[in-house]
Amino acid sequence: MAKVPATLSAVCCSIVFAAGAWAQSVISAHSGVIHYVEGDVTIDGTAVHPKFAEFPDVKSGQVLATEEGRVEVLLTPGVFLRLTDNSSVRMISNALADTRLEVVTGSALVEVGELLEHNAIAFDTAGAHLVLSKKGLYRITANPALLQVYDGQALVTTGSETVTAKKGHEIDVSAAKPVDTKFDTKNTDSFYRWSARRAEYVAAANVISARVASNSDYRSGYTGSGTGAWSWNPYFGMYTFLPGSGIYWSPFGSPFYSPGIITGIYVPQRTLLSTGNGVPVNMGTTHASVAPASGGLGSAGGVQSGGAGRAGIGAFSGASSVGHSIGSTRGR
Repeated sequence: MAKVPATLSAVCCSIVFAAGAWAQSVISAHSGVIHYVEGDVTIDGTAVHPKFAEFPDVKSGQVLATEEGRVEVLLTPGVFLRLTDNSSVRMISNALADTRLEVVTGSALVEVGELLEHNAIAFDTAGAHLVLSKKGLYRITANPALLQVYDGQALVTTGSETVTAKKGHEIDVSAAKPVDTKFDTKNTDSFYRWSARRAEYVAAANVISARVASNSDYRSGYTGSGTGAWSWNPYFGMYTFLPGSGIYWSPFGSPFYSPGIITGIYVPQRTLLSTGNGVPVNMGTTHASVAPASGGLGSAGGVQSGGAGRAGIGAFSGASSVGHSIGSTRGR
């Protein structure tokens, strides 16, 4: 179980952010950390009831299952696994260099935001082996056995035959020979939309974490390294993803900023109001902003007080409202 020290809980509750709290950034020893749970979720039949700052993990050989519930799991840095109702996956290997799972029942969405050089992500279903070889968004269904590529590219092997699945294509692996057809990536459902909202919440936490990590005391291991990492955000009580460089745009439209680039986007500037004779009478703080595509953080519900969505990233004095609203993301 990935567990943040109890001292961090006290830090978060008192809204005091010591350096140690933000330094708790890495859960990279293995894949399978259960990040968020809604409804009925079990590991090997035992109900999962996570507490604040405690995150159970799915060990090799264990089965993670949902009934009337949904779950979000962190795999290698930048890779999110989300399961819908009445679904289950078996963790074959939780090693970062060889993360492999089997989709046993139901349906899973896999968002791949980063593929590190020595990490690997693969899934099995109905005897087929699926290697997710590029950043993107993939849906894997157990019955009928189907892979849908919303974005990215995957290698699908059944028996001795391997086919490449590209964006906008689905592979039916329930047949003796893989069948490749096109599908409409805009044809979504409630599970897809729930996953999009989860991506928005995690992206909202990214802005603060990236800004803090951009300070000189936190730059090591992030800025310019080209390697992303999971980062604990005590303000939101959740982990977020920090890209190693640049901006990662989630397939759902949410931006994730690296510490090296956030300073060019979120820059405090002093504003002076004058009486007309050059004497300042009031001072405030404004922030440079960037307009995310497709609304970005705008629909995250109270994320920002300084503008949201296409208006860009403003001051995060409203961030705590997101932390309180995360439990109501379901919207079936």
